[in-house]
Amino acid sequence: MQETYTEFTFDAAHKTTADTPLHGHTFRARVYLSGQRHPQFGWSHDLLDVHRVVDRLKGELDHRYLNEVPGLETPTLENTTRWIYEYLRRSITGVDRVTLERGGNGYAEGCTCGAASQLATESRI
Repeated sequence: MQETYTEFTFDAAHKTTADTPLHGHTFRARVYLSGQRHPQFGWSHDLLDVHRVVDRLKGELDHRYLNEVPGLETPTLENTTRWIYEYLRRSITGVDRVTLERGGNGYAEGCTCGAASQLATESRI
């Protein structure tokens, strides 16, 4: 078993509550993929295939008002991370987890969603 990742960015606006002013972020997503190593190529996933799905996903989010994306009516950082994770899981076998970050150095925020984070949460209960 090995782990591979791909990373992408998108810019989007959102409101999390009625009182929150409309604002935007540059988001950086990292998608972790787990799978068996291919004996010839060494990869667990052909990243050209992965990037086709990621490009479709990015088209759903980039330069969009996230509140209008179906399933993201409350686009908190956590809900957006879960939405991306579920979107990718439906199309790519072996998506282990997704990390979504916003903000720059010294003032970043992020969330991780997926199998690894679920196991860590379950072990603390």
